[in-house]
Amino acid sequence: MTNYSRLWLILIFSVITIFGLIRLGEIDVSLDTLRRINLGWFSLVVVWFYLSVVARGLRWYHILKTIGWPVGKLYATALLTTGLFTSSILPGRAGDIARVAMLKRDHQVPISKSVASIAAERAFDVFAILGMAVLAGAWALADRIPVEALQLMGVVTFFFIAGLVGLLVVPRLEHWLRTLSPLNRWAPPPLWNLYQKLLDFGFSMVNGVRVIGANPVALIAIVGESFIIWIFDALMVYYALASLDVFIAPSAALFTAMVSDLATAVPFTPGALGQFEATMVGLLLVFGVTSTDSTLATLIVRLVGLWTFLLVGGIVTYAFGFSRALAFETKAVEPNLPVVSASSSTESQNVVG
Repeated sequence: MTNYSRLWLILIFSVITIFGLIRLGEIDVSLDTLRRINLGWFSLVVVWFYLSVVARGLRWYHILKTIGWPVGKLYATALLTTGLFTSSILPGRAGDIARVAMLKRDHQVPISKSVASIAAERAFDVFAILGMAVLAGAWALADRIPVEALQLMGVVTFFFIAGLVGLLVVPRLEHWLRTLSPLNRWAPPPLWNLYQKLLDFGFSMVNGVRVIGANPVALIAIVGESFIIWIFDALMVYYALASLDVFIAPSAALFTAMVSDLATAVPFTPGALGQFEATMVGLLLVFGVTSTDSTLATLIVRLVGLWTFLLVGGIVTYAFGFSRALAFETKAVEPNLPVVSASSSTESQNVVG
């Protein structure tokens, strides 16, 4: 695959998605449709999105600092932007690997610690998203929440609780796992040493996450930042609709944004194209927004959160010298770096979605 073919790939996905939404929403592609968009409200969509990116960077800085690896606010924000940019043009969580690689290269941060910081991000994201989705649902939408949304929230809640239990229980199993007698007795020394190194990595990662919980001041600050980040997402949805002169209950915008984010927890396409759009349009229809307005609002959110970000994120990536983290080059950033992915729940759906 050539250096920029992935950008062509996401462009193709984008065109297909836009065409599909226009057809399904029966949107009249004309100047009259463009004139409907109130530029004042639209500008707020842009403001809330880029404030959310900055807030993500500051939160990551605080997480890294809390676990003992302060790297600078500007560096953390720029590298997180690079990670979001990478995840926007590649499937899965490729941006996480880019962040791990750059932290290792620039600050010698152990892989287990950088992965722990990303895992902590995911945990706080899920906590904030689920909390606000439940709050919005209980507040004003209890009689209109789709069954599919409730099922999605239930599944994510289960895995979140399982993760919390794991953080409490796994460390207590460390001694048993390290002295596993059958493996110790029959495994050749190289295999036993590899097993111990894997345990070192795993428990170092778990302990890195647990450090945050042991620091109440940092924990409160990071939780607060997490709620702010996802409130910005809800404001994007609200003002995207407002730019079309459509005003819905804030609780409906909050619920739509949070469930749309949960639906893109595991992105199957670059930028989670298609996943976010289908969820947002479907929920807005449930809340009484017309098909045309639901589709246009979704396109506005995507325009800001994905398509403008490809330009801004690309500029930041190259300006700060993080381009080697991308797979645009023939050689990897760190030839001997293990491939580590901190998957779990949600990051931005497009970045937002």
